[in-house]
Amino acid sequence: MTKQHRDKMAVSKKKRGKKKSVATDQNMEDYRRLKYKLKLMKNILMACIVLVCIFFLITLKTHRVSGVSMAPTFANKDRIVVTKGKTPSRLDIVTFSPKDKPKDSYVKRVVGLPGDTIWLEENKLFINHQIKEGTKAPVSNTDKRAIDLPDGTIKINVSVDVMNQLAGLTKIPKNHYFLLGDNRNHSTDSRMMGLIEENQIEGVVSFRYYPLNKFGFVR
Repeated sequence: MTKQHRDKMAVSKKKRGKKKSVATDQNMEDYRRLKYKLKLMKNILMACIVLVCIFFLITLKTHRVSGVSMAPTFANKDRIVVTKGKTPSRLDIVTFSPKDKPKDSYVKRVVGLPGDTIWLEENKLFINHQIKEGTKAPVSNTDKRAIDLPDGTIKINVSVDVMNQLAGLTKIPKNHYFLLGDNRNHSTDSRMMGLIEENQIEGVVSFRYYPLNKFGFVR
């Protein structure tokens, strides 16, 4: 083998070694970039999970129903989700804390909203949201039949304390609500407690997650 031939072989080996080195460096760079992207995606995913958890903690609250005051809508031990701070609409179900029991939580349905027309006949409260502004509430005899009342009128028997609380009012005041349990015979609600203030209301019940055969949104 001539010297010239040996020199050519040496140069060829150097070139192959150089190409291999360049390829290895490129692979390492690609690996580092992939590792960085995966780490970045992981950090973004963790941040999203934290934000979602914070969102749920701030806006949602879970409760377990105790008792039968909202039967048949809710049964004892049903699990519900409340959207905190949401302004109630008519017939929404809400959770609230009584003034004399601020650590307790009740669940009831909204039947009277701020601005609804109200009037009393002894211990009978009438609520109507359809009477136009400026129209006086009807005055009826004590034996007046419900069929003679304006359309949309709700008639409710209230306690003497609530009757005294509402005396003289023609409208449900701003930021006040009248709440009833769906199971009227077994419910402590606005008939005994009077109007519920907005700052007592925790939020609107939006979802039931247990039992599973009743899983879904509620109204």
